[in-house]
This record gives sequence, structure tokens and C-alpha cells, in this order.
Amino acid sequence: MSKSGLLTVVMAVLVAGVAHAELRAHSLFSDNMVLQRGKPVNIWGWAEPGESITVTFDGQTKTTKANDNAEGKWSVLLDPMTASSTPNPLIIKGESGAVECKNVLVGDVWLCGGQSNMEHDLHSIYDGDIEMMSANFPNIRLMTVPKLADLEPQVNFTPLNEFNSWVSVFEEKGSWKVCSPETVGDFAGIGYIFGRRIHMATGVPIALIDLSVGGTTIETWTSLDALQSIPGSEGPLGLAEASRAEEVAGFDPKEDLEERIEGWKHEIDVREHYKMGPVPAPTALRSAPTIEGNEPGAYYNGMVAPLHGLTAKGIIFNQGHNNAEAHIRPKFYANAFKAMVGDWREDLGDSNLPFGIIAFVSGGQAQTLDNFELMMVDAAPYVREAQQRAYTDLDNMGFTAAYDQQSSFYHPHDKVQLGERMARWALGTQYDVHLGYKPARLLSAEKTGNRYILTFDRDLQLAHENIRPIEGMGIAGSDQRFYPANARFVVKGKDQWDRDELDHAKVEVWSDFVGDPKAVRYAWARNPLGNLANWSHMERVIALPSFRTDNWPIPFGPESEAMKDSRDSSAWREQMNELRKVAREQIVQRKRQEAELLYKNTRE
Repeated sequence: MSKSGLLTVVMAVLVAGVAHAELRAHSLFSDNMVLQRGKPVNIWGWAEPGESITVTFDGQTKTTKANDNAEGKWSVLLDPMTASSTPNPLIIKGESGAVECKNVLVGDVWLCGGQSNMEHDLHSIYDGDIEMMSANFPNIRLMTVPKLADLEPQVNFTPLNEFNSWVSVFEEKGSWKVCSPETVGDFAGIGYIFGRRIHMATGVPIALIDLSVGGTTIETWTSLDALQSIPGSEGPLGLAEASRAEEVAGFDPKEDLEERIEGWKHEIDVREHYKMGPVPAPTALRSAPTIEGNEPGAYYNGMVAPLHGLTAKGIIFNQGHNNAEAHIRPKFYANAFKAMVGDWREDLGDSNLPFGIIAFVSGGQAQTLDNFELMMVDAAPYVREAQQRAYTDLDNMGFTAAYDQQSSFYHPHDKVQLGERMARWALGTQYDVHLGYKPARLLSAEKTGNRYILTFDRDLQLAHENIRPIEGMGIAGSDQRFYPANARFVVKGKDQWDRDELDHAKVEVWSDFVGDPKAVRYAWARNPLGNLANWSHMERVIALPSFRTDNWPIPFGPESEAMKDSRDSSAWREQMNELRKVAREQIVQRKRQEAELLYKNTRE
């Protein structure tokens, strides 16, 4: 048979398949869902080309026709609705079939994105047990999008029972669950705490959609088109492309099948343990390796793109770890983060959709006065700085710092606190609740002699009213060598009892070893010192974000001058190790200086 003849047969089979396609709704539209209030709500799916479709919900009836092309897509817009806890069916009818979604409410739909610190489920966090047993909220609905990385944008996802290797259990993904003590345990901890606080405060039904995957970079959550438009994208995208080409070149279909069979054997054992039915063994040889999760655009294509068209209330996002390695590109990350926000907003049909950032959490060795300079040689604070830039540069954004938990584990378990902080922002901006939520912001840094006076946009206080001095300030001269700094609130006068009256919006910073300071940094480490928070009693949990007063270039990684455009990751690591060696030497020298000063002062 000729190629043209074969193509005709293939096309005939495809057309025949489409011609007999039954009416389908997108997988989002199923039992127990929540429709977004206050906006026209998009409902869509697929059917035979040209088929008439009727959508009915709570007294509304909308009609449309499926596209005449082979895809046969259809969509309708329901008129804006008010929040309602009264369940109603969403009924979709066509000539080729019908879909009925039961127990549907009207409220607010929030997406929860990011990497493992968002994905971390409720039963794994501090107070998770009491949160689960208290989760009697039938008007909160939960969905976890199935994990999928792909080279092409997908239009839908398939509900499935997916194996979670973290906790060795199977989890239902891609379908809606009514929140209860029995269903909430495997849902994203931060996302649940965030949603349940909003629901408790407002009574509005809440839908939470988790689309987070551990170990992911910002690039994989951003469309390839958006990434390619960023200045300097040639470096990270070229590196990813070269890595992919190397994987493809070294791919052995037979070895791949053997590895998949071994994985299947393990899955069978687990399924038997949980009394689940067997699944067929893999038999087909693949022509190429599976898509690596951090392929640029991969998780965007597989998990975000399928939600294109969803009508939602907003997004919260927690990520950073995998972009804070030795190969950090802070300029690219800052632009990629803003591009990612734009992508998600565009897919959800609102260029000003509320977007809340939970900044990169703490982890690793804690910063102390004994290792102060060494801990400053780290990529993490540059990632936090880039996240703050997205917060300040874009409209309708929220931000909360998370470094202050000071956990050595890069999965800090106090997710309740972070979910509550994010809920303060949402309630204070989206629900007309009078509630403090903004973190303090540095307004100016004025040099006065051998000191800096830092002025903030609101009063500050020591977090949790501790009695230690202000911690986490570092100060440096033109040599860019930072010392742990002394810091105190500026004295503005005396009160009626002749006590110092402090200006809590101004902090004085200095070091006896920096005579001509040029820069101040605060909480500048992966797991930093830092104990300043908002002054208001109810806002003591809102930490002062990390900051720096300088614009000195990052001294390591491929965006540094020494490694500009380099793709040699071993060279980046060597560069970082050399900087850490210098920092250790600085610590020894600084301690010698401190000892000499102490001896001098003691003699005097």
C-alpha cells in the first residue's frame, strides 16, 4: 500500500473514532466539585463535531454546539452566581450521551502549586493528627491533579489511583473528595490549612486543587514559550536541551523495559498489601526515555495546561529549593517566576488573579555567630530575593517569609503556621476582612558615620517578644566582607520616666570592625539568624523578609562574572567551595579580632 493510501486508512479510522465519540466533560467537572462564585463560569468538554449541548445548573440552562473540527470541543459560560452551600446537580446533555455531576456547590476555587513543601501532606506535619480529626468540613472539596510531565501541553487529565513513594500508599488523584477526617490526610498540608481557615472565617464553600510535585524547578512550571522570551534563557534552556539529547542518545529500550518490569513487580507487592487488584506488566519497548520532571515546561504541560479555562479565585505557591543549588541563576529565576505567574493567570482567564507566594523555607545547618560568614555563602537568599521581586513588581500579589522556622530539615513540618500566614493575606485582600497581613518593607538605608540607619514602612518588634538582641544583621565595607552586626532600635528621646523611647521603625546597624560600611544584609543564609517581625501584637507571626541594601553581583554560579555562560557544573561547585574556604578563613580572623578587642576593653 502506498503512503498516501495508508494515510487515508489511518485518517478514516481516526474520523470514525471521533464520529462515535460520546459526550465528555473535562475531568474537573465531576461529583463534589465547587463552581467559582462571582464570575462567569466556564464549563467545557468534547463531543461529536457539531453536536448540540445543553448545560443546566441551579435554574440556568445554556446551549452550544461542539466544534465542527475533529476535536469536537464545546464550552458554555454560566452566569455569575453567589456562594451557596446547597448542593445541586450539574447536568450536561447531548445527542451522544449525558453527564451528571452530583453534590455541586458554589464558592471559591483556589490552586495550590509548587514543590515538595507544598505537596507535603497533612498527616505528615506537626499537629496533622488534630487537624485531621477536626476536619469535619463537608463544604470544603479537595482534588489532587495526577502527576504528569510532558513535552506537549495537555488538554485534560485522567483520574487514577497513583502510588505515593514518600509514604508507600496509593492515592486517588483527579477526582473530588468531600473534606472529612477520612479523606483529608493525604492532601497538601499548607493548602488545606489555608483553605480551612478561609472557610471557617467566611462560611464560603472552598475548593482546593493541589498541583505540586517534589523536587521541581520554576522552569518546569512555566511554559516553554514564556521561558524562551526571557533574556538569558539560552543558558538554562540550552543546558536542559543538551541533557535531554544525552539521555536520548544513551537510551537502551531493552534495559528500559527491564527497569519498568522491576518497578511493576514492586508495585504489585504494594497493591497486594493494600488489597488492590493487579495491573498488567509492561511489555512494549519504548523508543525514547520518559520525560524528566524538570524538563523546561514539562509539568506546566502535564498539570497546568489541562486546567486552561478553569474559573478560579486565586493561587498560592511554595517553591525554591531546586533553584537554589550551586548553578543558581537569580536574574533568570526572577524573570521566570514572573513569567510563571503570567502563564497561570492566563490559563485561568484573569491577568490580575490573586497569587500568594510562600517564600523559600529554611533548611540545612543553622546560621550562628560561630559560622555567620560561612552560612552567607548560599544561593537560598537570592531565590527569596527573586520571589520578593515578583511580589513587588506584579499586581495583586501576596508574600510571606518562611525562613524564620529555622528548621534544619528542608521539609519543615510546621505547615500550619505557613498556611495560616497565607490565609491572613487572602482574608485581608480578597474577603474584605480587616486583618493585618503585609510584611514590613525596607524604605531606606542611610549611612551615618560608621553606621547605617534602616527605616521600615512599619514598626517592628522582636518575634515572640523574646529578650535577645536583634539578630541576623550583617554589615560589610567595600571589600564585601560581611561581619555579624550589632543592631538596635533607634532611640528617639526619653519618656516621662526618663527611659529611652524607641523608634521601632528605625534600626541602627554597626560593627566595631567595619569603619566605613557600604552594605547591610539581613537573614542572608539558607537557615538564617533573624528575629524581627511586625510590631502589632496580632502580627508577631509575620516575619521581616530577608533583604540587602547592596546590588553586588552574585559571586557564584553561571551568572557570576567568573563563570559567565559556563555549563560546567563541577566548576560551579568548585567555585562555591573556594568561596566557603575563604569564609572559614574570615571567621578565624574575625574571632581573633573579637578576642583582641575584648582583651583591650578588659584592660581599659
